[in-house]
Amino acid sequence: MKTVWRVSAYLKRYPALAAGTLGCAIVGTLMVIVFPAVTKRIIDDVVRLHHPEKLLPLILLAVIAFLLQHAFNALRIVLNNTFEQKVIFDLRSDLYSHIQLLPLRWFDNRATGDLMTRVIEDVNSVERVLIDGIEQGVVAVLQVFIVLGVMFYFNAKLALLALVPFPPLIAGALAYTLTAHRRYRLQRRAASAMNALLHDNLSGIRQIKSFVREKEEHARFNRVSDQLRHATLVVMRVWAIYSPSMSMFEAFGAVIVLGFGSHAVLTGAMQMGDLVAFLMLTAFLYDPVSRLHQLNQLIQAGRAAGERVFEILDEPIEPDSIVEKSSAPIAGDIRYEDVSFSYAEGLPALIHVSFQAPPGATIALVGATGAGKSTLVNLLVRFYEFTSGEIYVDERPIRGYGLRALREAIGVVTQEIDPREFADGKTERDGRGIVARGGRGECARLYREVAKWLRKRRRRARREVERR
Repeated sequence: MKTVWRVSAYLKRYPALAAGTLGCAIVGTLMVIVFPAVTKRIIDDVVRLHHPEKLLPLILLAVIAFLLQHAFNALRIVLNNTFEQKVIFDLRSDLYSHIQLLPLRWFDNRATGDLMTRVIEDVNSVERVLIDGIEQGVVAVLQVFIVLGVMFYFNAKLALLALVPFPPLIAGALAYTLTAHRRYRLQRRAASAMNALLHDNLSGIRQIKSFVREKEEHARFNRVSDQLRHATLVVMRVWAIYSPSMSMFEAFGAVIVLGFGSHAVLTGAMQMGDLVAFLMLTAFLYDPVSRLHQLNQLIQAGRAAGERVFEILDEPIEPDSIVEKSSAPIAGDIRYEDVSFSYAEGLPALIHVSFQAPPGATIALVGATGAGKSTLVNLLVRFYEFTSGEIYVDERPIRGYGLRALREAIGVVTQEIDPREFADGKTERDGRGIVARGGRGECARLYREVAKWLRKRRRRARREVERR
C-alpha cells in the first residue's frame, strides 16, 4: 500500500479538479436511484391503482434523471482525465528529472531498455490506475453506499439478505489482493527484460549481422519472451478462478433476493412495485461490486509498476548536483595527485596516478585500450568519484566546486559525438543538447585539431605497416 499512497500524494496538487470530479460522481450516482423509484410508482400507482394521469410526469422525471446522470458523467470524465493527465505529467517529469541527476555508475549495470520500460510502460500502468481506478472506483463505492441506503429504506430485511454474499466477496478480494503482488511483479520484470534485450539487439544489429548471430539471438529472444508468456499465463489463470467465483456469489445474492421477495409479495408483506424496484436496486448494487473486482486486478498491476517507478525515484542522486557552490572563474590549472579508482572492487582502473596540466598546455594521454585514459577525464568532471588521492583545479579540490559550475567550465568531446556536429563550426544543436561553453567555435577548433592529429597518426601507422 506504500506505493499507492505515494502515487496518491501527487493528487493533492490539484484539489479543485479532485473536488469537481468527486462532485460530479456524487450527483451522477444519485440519479441512479431515480429510475427504480419511478418504476415502483408506475407499477403501484399507474398500473395497479389505474392513475394514467401520473404516467407522463413519471416518465419525464425518469428522462430528466437519465439526462442529468449522463451529463454529469461526461463532465466527470473530462475533469478526471484532465486531473489524471496533470498528475501523470508531474510523475513522468519527476522521474526523468531524477534519472538525469543519478550518477553514471548507476547506469553502468542497467539496460537502457529496462529504463525505457519504466519511464514509458510502467508510468502508463500507473496512469491507467489513476484514470480508471480512481474514476470508476469512486463511482462504484458511492453507488454501493447510495443503493444500499435506498434498499434499507424500502425493505431492511431484504437489504440484509442482499448482503449475504458480501463476506465471501470481501474474503475473495482480500485473498486475491494479498497474493497478486508477486505475480504482477514477475510479469513486469519479464516484460522489462524482453524490452531490454530487444533494445540492445536492435541497437547492435550491425554486430549481430557481422558475427552471423541471428539464429542465436533469435533463440535468446524467444527464451525471454517465453518467460513473459509464462508470467502472464500465471496471472490470468488465477484471474480465471477469481473473477467467475465472485460473479457466482453475486448471482446467488440476486437469487436470494428474488426468492424471499416473491414470497413476501405472495404473503402480502410487500407490493409488486416494491419487489421490481428492489430487484433493479439489487442489480445496481452488484454491478459496481463487479467493477471493483476488475479494478482490483488493474490496481495490482499498477502497484507492481509503481514500485519500479519509485525504485528509481528512491535512488540517491549525484552529490552536489542540486546545491550550487559559489566558485570563481576557472583558469584551467589541473593537477592529479596520487589518484586511484576502480569501477568494481578488486579491479583497479587507476593506481596512484599523478601529473599536472597547466593552463594553455596540450596533454596527450596515450595507452592501450582499457589503460584508463577516458577514466581520467571522467574523474575530472566527476562522472565517477575517485577512491583515493585528490584532483585539483586551480589548486582547489574538485569536490569544492559545484557539479554544474565544474562541468560548465570543462568541455569534453567524447568519441560517441558525431564529428558532423562540429563540421560547420556551429557548436549548438537543440536536439542533442550539445553546447560549447567556452565561446562559439572554440570546441570546433579543438575538435579539428584533435582530428588532424589523429589523421597524421593513422597515416604514419599506415606507412609503417607498408614499410614492413
